[in-house]
Amino acid sequence: MANKVRGEISAKFDGKEMKLVLSTNSICDLEEKTGLGIQDFLDRFKDTSKLNMSDTRLMFWALMLEDRENATIKDAGRLIDQLKGREHSIMTEAVLAAFPDAEGEPGK
Repeated sequence: MANKVRGEISAKFDGKEMKLVLSTNSICDLEEKTGLGIQDFLDRFKDTSKLNMSDTRLMFWALMLEDRENATIKDAGRLIDQLKGREHSIMTEAVLAAFPDAEGEPGK
C-alpha cells in the first residue's frame, strides 16, 4: 500500500497495486534520460497547450522506477492507458508529494 507521507501514490497496473513515487533516484534517472534538470522538465507541464504525451510517459516511467526498477517507457505508456484519463491528476499528486513544504505537507 502506498504511503503518502513518503510521497507514494497508489495505482493499479496490470491488475496489481503499485506505488508511484518521484524519488531522488527516479528524478536522477529522468534527468539523465531527458538532459534536463527536474525543474526544467516540470516547467514543460505548466503550459498545457505545449504539453506532449511523450513527456507524460517519461514522467510515469520515472514514477514507476522505485516500485519496478526494470520498468520500461512502454510500461509507462501501458500504465497511462490503464489510468483512463486520470494520469494528469495522479501525476500532479505525485509531484506535489515529492516536494513537500517546510512543515512536511504536500507543496502547493
